[in-house]
Amino acid sequence: MPDDHTKQAIQQAAAALESTLAELAAEYDRLERVGADRLSAIRRADMPAMAETIGIESKLAARIAELDRRRAEAARDLGVALGLTDEHTSASTLARRAAGRVGDAVLDAAGQLRAVIDRVQRQNARAQITAQTLAAHMQGVLRAAQGKMNHSGAYGSQGVVAPGPAVVSMLDMVS
Repeated sequence: MPDDHTKQAIQQAAAALESTLAELAAEYDRLERVGADRLSAIRRADMPAMAETIGIESKLAARIAELDRRRAEAARDLGVALGLTDEHTSASTLARRAAGRVGDAVLDAAGQLRAVIDRVQRQNARAQITAQTLAAHMQGVLRAAQGKMNHSGAYGSQGVVAPGPAVVSMLDMVS
């Protein structure tokens, strides 16, 4: 049975982990909202809006990376307080080892984070398909324009000016 000092260390480490997991979930939630805006911009082929959302997502990704570093540190601290030696123990395993309300709070925060990450991954998969569809559409538009402009035979299959047949000309200087 852990002494009071160990119980306090476990509670503090678990609270730090729970707090970090909650912050991560909030950032992923923001990422999900911005991702919805990006998906909408892709569907509208709105390049300025896509650039704006990608910029915001980049800042969120940096914040998430920092929070994930803090999460790993908090998990390691909780593992040490629980007497575990594996540095890479999952939050769920740590929560089960902590048990009680402390463990339940960490387990709940980990579950919420996992749920929002799953939603973001599904949304990103939809965005990828949408972007591929838009790219294929744009290629079709370019091919159609190329076909219309190729009446002279000056454009090659890649839509660029292709070298044509050699033209031989002569100028009669005698007459």
